[in-house]
Formats: sequence, C-alpha cells, structure tokens
Amino acid sequence: MSRLTFAALASALLSAPAAAQKVPARDLFEFPLGLLADAPALSTRMTASLWNPASRSADSTVRAEIGLAGLTTPQNQGVQLGMIGGEYRVRRDLSASLSFAQASVSDLIRTETDPQSIGGEIPYGTSLLSAGLAMTNRRLVRGARSLGIWSAGVAARYRWATVDNDHGGALSLDGGVIADSLLGTPLRGAASTFLFSPARSGEAATFMTAIDAPVYHRDSSLAVRLGYSLSATQSRGRDDYVFTSVDHRWFNATAGFDWSTAFGDRDRRLRLGISLRYASYDVAIGREEGAAGLGANYQFLVTRTIP
Repeated sequence: MSRLTFAALASALLSAPAAAQKVPARDLFEFPLGLLADAPALSTRMTASLWNPASRSADSTVRAEIGLAGLTTPQNQGVQLGMIGGEYRVRRDLSASLSFAQASVSDLIRTETDPQSIGGEIPYGTSLLSAGLAMTNRRLVRGARSLGIWSAGVAARYRWATVDNDHGGALSLDGGVIADSLLGTPLRGAASTFLFSPARSGEAATFMTAIDAPVYHRDSSLAVRLGYSLSATQSRGRDDYVFTSVDHRWFNATAGFDWSTAFGDRDRRLRLGISLRYASYDVAIGREEGAAGLGANYQFLVTRTIP
C-alpha cells in the first residue's frame, strides 16, 4: 500500500491539502498491519477481519480465535501500529468478530521559520474499532455445476483521529467475499472494501481484489500457490502485488513484489513473511522494504485458536 514520506509530514499536516482530509491520519492505515506478505483481500492470517470482513477461521471445528498484531517502522519514520482482535463462531457457518487497531507517529517536532523546535511534539494518530459478521463455507451450486465454496462478511467501523489541534471521526461500512474452488477450478478469489463510507464522511475508501492458484500440490503436506492482488485507494493511488506462498504442515512462507503508485510517485518493494504453527498457536514475523529511501518496516503476529 502507498506510503507518505514522514520526514516531510510535520510541515504538510497544517497545509491546505491536509485540511481537505476531513478525518486526519488516514494514511497510517495504508501500512499492511497483520498481513505480513499476504494479499489483503485473501488473507485469513490475522483474526477479526481487518482487511476483508469475509475472513474467518479456516477450520469449522474452531470455536473462537484471538490475536495480536503489530508493525513498526525505522526511527526516521516513527510509525507504530497495533491491533487486538477476536472472533467467535456463533453457529457452524456464522462468525462474529471484534477488533481494535491503533496507529501513531512519534517525534513530529513543531517548528516555525527555522529547524529550532518550539513547544511539544505534534500529536498524530488514529484508532479504529470494528465489529463484523461472516457467513462461512457456503457451497453454491447452479444446476449440476459447483460455483465454489463462498464466504461473505460485513463490518461496521468507527475511526477517530487527532492531528495537532484537529480532531475527527467517521463511520464506515465494509463488505467482502472469499471463494475457494472458484467455478469448480483450483482458483481462489476475493474482493473487499476498507473504510468505505456511504455517507461520504471524508474517508478515502480502499477497494481490493485478489486471486491465486496452486502451482504445486502434494497430498495435504505441501502446497505452493502463485497470485496477484490489486488495491486502489480513492484520490491516493494503487498497489499491484505479485506473490507466492508455500504451506507445509506447521510452516508457511510468503514472498512478493509490490508496485505502488501514489501522487505521481512509483515505488517497488519486496515483502517477506514466515509463520510457525504449534498446537493452538500461530506465530509470524514479516518484513517489507521501505519506499523513498526509508528503511524497512517489521511486523509480528500471534494468534491462538480455541477448539
């Protein structure tokens, strides 16, 4: 997802273009929190459906799941993101989720006409509360033809934020679908929205779609998939992402290249993520190269399933 160069952020915050952002700090949720190297629309790695409300526990025998995710950037950016979430299987094919995510930038110094700082730091941060429902693993059939196993979900979100003396909040409503064995093929596809605001309350919505397919499969122990993802954010830019994943029993590794276009600038970044599963725990770490000469960001994630 596209990035801002935070080295120049302090002066931009109080400019006229920034004022057009009715709810500030939207850019902080352009970092891939809880994704590692997954495609946003397809990822089911982090519980509670932040990027696609159709995400759910992969196993219908799982009763509940809780998780923590975090992301940190180098000191010259000073961005920190964190998320806690959980989901509960209300019925065999219905899951409810709740999550809270927070993002902030530190060390934004207040200046006037020279580099000398005045007063305290400029506060810049945002929080997001989400609640969702997902109908999972519904097989759709038309005549004698299977259309795949589908999951669909919706999420209501409220985001509030602060930048200097400016405060704001907005309600959004998102939806998404995930399909396995799409149209009777080995393809898996997904589509979702993020921060879509029907009331046009100032949020810049992101629209995401992705598809992947197996390129190697050996019984149930080893699977290699290759895929493509597209994400586009209103008035900001788009990301094209090509990725591959390897899943081997208790181990998963994903890698990909992301090409982003934002405000006329183009960047290319490598994403890497690995996870280990043991008993009811899944622990993962990820790395994404920085844009505009900035250092890489690092992610961690831990989830626990409750049978």
